[in-house]
Amino acid sequence: MNFTFFSRSMLAAGLIAGAVSLAPQAHAADTTAASNCQQNGQNDVIGRLAQREDCLNSRVQNYQKQSQEAQAAREKRLQDLKDKYANAPANQKARLQNQINNEQSRLTNMRDQQTQRLQQQRDRVNNLGNKTRGDVNNFLNGGL
Repeated sequence: MNFTFFSRSMLAAGLIAGAVSLAPQAHAADTTAASNCQQNGQNDVIGRLAQREDCLNSRVQNYQKQSQEAQAAREKRLQDLKDKYANAPANQKARLQNQINNEQSRLTNMRDQQTQRLQQQRDRVNNLGNKTRGDVNNFLNGGL
């Protein structure tokens, strides 16, 4: 009986330590959305871990929305350049073609960066979710 109580106490301490160690990593992942994840008064470990997972999910969604808006603006600029190119005199077409190439390159780089960053964020969310579910299951089942 004492061993079970002791192991649950140690597991609870481990859950708390894990939550504390994950907090800086989750916060460092995207500081621009830090104000979006306010503490909602969760006092238990499970609630705080679930809240962290929700915060990471919302950060990923916010980043994706902002990135898509930036890409849309870049695509509009690219389309405007293409329209100018179609109606430009011959002596300006080379300059406009260079601008089009530069904009297309920037758009491609932006998409690649978004894809990479979203995958990193999804991996973080999945890892935190897996860890949270595993820790909760271990805690509720009373053992490791």
